[in-house]
Amino acid sequence: KHIHRSKRAKQAVSYPSKTINIFESVRNFQRTHFEACEYIPDALKVRYKKLMGQMYRKIHQKYIKAYFAEAGGEIGLMDTPNGIIFGAPPNLSGKPSEKLLAIMKLAEDPVASAHLEDLIFPKVDRRLENMKFSHIASENTRQVIANCRQQKSAFVYPSDFPTVSDFRFVLFHQFCPCRPPSSALNRRKSRPEKWDTLSGLCCRYCAKAYPGKRNHKGMYCPLDLESLHDSSLSHNLTVHIMTCENAPFETKEALEELQRLAVESGVITKRGSKKKFLQKLWERMANYYPAP
Repeated sequence: KHIHRSKRAKQAVSYPSKTINIFESVRNFQRTHFEACEYIPDALKVRYKKLMGQMYRKIHQKYIKAYFAEAGGEIGLMDTPNGIIFGAPPNLSGKPSEKLLAIMKLAEDPVASAHLEDLIFPKVDRRLENMKFSHIASENTRQVIANCRQQKSAFVYPSDFPTVSDFRFVLFHQFCPCRPPSSALNRRKSRPEKWDTLSGLCCRYCAKAYPGKRNHKGMYCPLDLESLHDSSLSHNLTVHIMTCENAPFETKEALEELQRLAVESGVITKRGSKKKFLQKLWERMANYYPAP
């Protein structure tokens, strides 16, 4: 840590976002940094290789992850919506906590210690896993979601609701079709294959406020599926609605609450569900206008 970062080997420093990810950081250090670091003594590397060459009984990764996360808690690390901080009281007893001992016992013999499974890995509400928050959200947010389910949308259908997060369902409901302006091609060397039938995404409140205007700050024109997948697009769409003077305050409040609930619940959108939804969304956008 005292070496200038330009001279450090890769993975010298890592910043896990949650305690459950500490294991990943340690594994990356082990795989990438340990051998490459010129400052780790050779004797220590030799001992490490010797230990790695020995035969060990395989332990399920979920127990190892839980061990590292709980070990982080033992020294005072805790999860917050803004990342890991030192804020929990550390274990100063010199002995592992009961929970850490339970994790070790469960990892050693999962069958004999099956009764500890629910203690270490409490079941997560399936609705929260799918980022559905109507049952815990405010009345305003529930009403916004209900309105989106009832309103017609060019790109988001009622059949999408069970398979997409509440936040993404509400967000894309705020956009309507628009012809991409020719300026959208400026950064491309060739016209997209679907240019003649492709629709962009236009803030429906800006579209109402500026009827007939083909180029304003509420228009977004991803020209391929990759651009639609780009996290910066989702971020830009969110920022626009949250700052749009024409968007209703109730919708802004609902999106803000859904983002907060996602952070507080600690769940992450499943990659498969997001990918499938964006694929369907792209097909609807790419074929929205009739071919000439």
